[in-house]
Amino acid sequence: MTDIVQTKRHRTRDQLLVAAQELLLAEGAAVLGVRRVATQAGLVHSSFYNYYADTGALLDGLASLLVAGHLKAVGQVRDGIEAPAELFAVTTRQTLRIFQASPRYTRLMFDSGIPVDRLSRGLGAHMRQDLRAGVRDDSFRVHDLDVAVTIASGAILALALAHLRRSKRAADIDGLTLELLRMLGVPAERAEALATAKVTFSEAPAIPMTWKALGLVAPD
Repeated sequence: MTDIVQTKRHRTRDQLLVAAQELLLAEGAAVLGVRRVATQAGLVHSSFYNYYADTGALLDGLASLLVAGHLKAVGQVRDGIEAPAELFAVTTRQTLRIFQASPRYTRLMFDSGIPVDRLSRGLGAHMRQDLRAGVRDDSFRVHDLDVAVTIASGAILALALAHLRRSKRAADIDGLTLELLRMLGVPAERAEALATAKVTFSEAPAIPMTWKALGLVAPD
């Protein structure tokens, strides 16, 4: 019986997350009330509170879902790579291609009331790991790891937002990757090779996104 209840709970939580995404994309954050979300999900109003304390908690759950989708796509393209500079390059390029390929994903991340630092922390986890490993093997020249992570993640998020606002070209993805690698002390020829290398990138996560579609279980 426990397994059945848990399965139903996860399914209903996905329904609420889908409803939230649909409302945010169609009408914006102003309409994200408990009653509207429950109705959109095909649930009675009171059942919402079995899953989320309020719409703030729902947005937090949506942020976790969107970041999980991003990290899964990034994890696929990182698989099998060991060199820190190459890991940094493919992670940067994959992240920006998700934003480029899926304006709906980008709108949810930037225009729905989700604190952008949720994505920044997810991106920064890989980045800090790669930079630290790159300093150890002499791939990178970094004087202050925290500053380097802040600059690099800020630049990536700025270009992601620029794609949403349609103010940058797709070629800027590899250009930004090149400049970040140069900033980190990678020699020019090596940096250009990494920034333009042929890579089989993962597809952007489908929107609306669900934990079930990702093959993951929502954190309680």
